[in-house]
Amino acid sequence: MTRASRRAFAAPLVSPDTTYAGERAAPYVAPALKMAKTLTEGWVRQIDGIQSKAVISSLSSTGVLVTANCDWSSTDSLTLGERVLELTDIAVMEALCRGTLLPTWAGMTGARETMTAGNPEFVTFSMATVAGYAAQGVENTIWKGGLANGFLSNDGEFNNAGYRASILAAGGTETAPVALEKVVTENGFTAANIGKSTGAFHEAYNKAVAGNSAILDKQDVAFYCSTQTAGNLMQFLGQSGSNQGVNMAGVNQGFPSLQYLGIPIHVCPGMANEALVLTYEDNLVVGSNLATDYTSAQYIDAWQYDGSDNVKIAMRFGLGMQVGIPGDCVVAAYDAVIGD
Repeated sequence: MTRASRRAFAAPLVSPDTTYAGERAAPYVAPALKMAKTLTEGWVRQIDGIQSKAVISSLSSTGVLVTANCDWSSTDSLTLGERVLELTDIAVMEALCRGTLLPTWAGMTGARETMTAGNPEFVTFSMATVAGYAAQGVENTIWKGGLANGFLSNDGEFNNAGYRASILAAGGTETAPVALEKVVTENGFTAANIGKSTGAFHEAYNKAVAGNSAILDKQDVAFYCSTQTAGNLMQFLGQSGSNQGVNMAGVNQGFPSLQYLGIPIHVCPGMANEALVLTYEDNLVVGSNLATDYTSAQYIDAWQYDGSDNVKIAMRFGLGMQVGIPGDCVVAAYDAVIGD
């Protein structure tokens, strides 16, 4: 063996075949975005292919009919509104131990040393695992923010400060936001009261009737709530009527879907607890740069060159939320959140 060959080091097997961008990244980035339940169920309007910003247009009117005459009328109230949806760059940077992943990989064959970037099945499995966990983060971000401006909060916490900065309140002031607000009666979200006349759903509905009843006529109008809030409502229904529940089944029943006064209830895992949003699906907009050259996904076999047993996965994409007409949203929560 020559001196040169003894000093030669094997180069790490980082293949360009495991770096994906633009359309090639879509099979890996799309699950990280689209597996969020709010998006999977189609409970919001989704716009993909945004590079940086997008203008969300809306039309509103209190009537365009006028008495017939021979001229044009400029007294109608047809108004074109515009709101800007701006993307925030988000990254996934995960190092995963092969020793943890391999036992759960049903198609595992051969020794660890053969599990390289050249094994497309293991690459796909690893990236799909990370995408699944990323989707949970996207779901939380859509509603509570933290990484981007969420519907209910910007800082990841649903409290007075976080909510006051949220885009549901944008367009007004902190003390007089455009969005309709309802402070829910004490204990209005508990299982004992949530379905009563002093409960959260009843109070949010009444606020819409009094402040903007037109949204109740929308075909896609819906309540949005958290898993906990939905659970409290199911307990209330199961214990209603002297604890006999719906159809006299008590708590020995399932509720595959929920509604209040005929309005569907969308149960979103990323929603804040003890909060309700009443609006229509088309009014809540989630945008991304999916299907553009600004998305990327990478798989790196780090174990080959750093002494670890890790593979590294990186994904980059843009995400943003915006409300078409904030005044068409009823937000209901306790005083500690939306009270002045």
